[in-house]
Amino acid sequence: MFENVLTASNAQPQGGGIDFMTIALFVIFGLLIFMMFRKQKKAQAQMREKAEALQEKMHPGAQVMTAFGLYGTVVSVDRDENKVVIELSPGNTATVHTQAVNEVVDTESPAVPDDASALTGESSGSTAASEPAEDPLNRLNEENNKDNK
Repeated sequence: MFENVLTASNAQPQGGGIDFMTIALFVIFGLLIFMMFRKQKKAQAQMREKAEALQEKMHPGAQVMTAFGLYGTVVSVDRDENKVVIELSPGNTATVHTQAVNEVVDTESPAVPDDASALTGESSGSTAASEPAEDPLNRLNEENNKDNK
């Protein structure tokens, strides 16, 4: 008697149809693929916008940094052949692909004080801030000479 009840509840349906779990698995798999492609498309659009903005900023005279860390000034831009001529130092130029230019460097930077008085809150009229850079070195050298004698 108990055998008949157990075998009846464990019996598989004889129909060869697709059950709910299989359909749910395919739907979830489809959503994951859709989300992956959507995210990739957004990233490509952002990269395209960044490249277009960089191309607009890149003109002769602009300060740029290349992908391999060289800083220079743009001498000329050939958009047809995707080449940029950069002057690395006076008289030294390099021709690179436009994609090798990572960013246009802003030449306007905030003024940085020569000493750390701005960090400590001391006024700029203190003796440490008013003495030239060579004076502390001379003073330290004199003190070292006295200690060595």
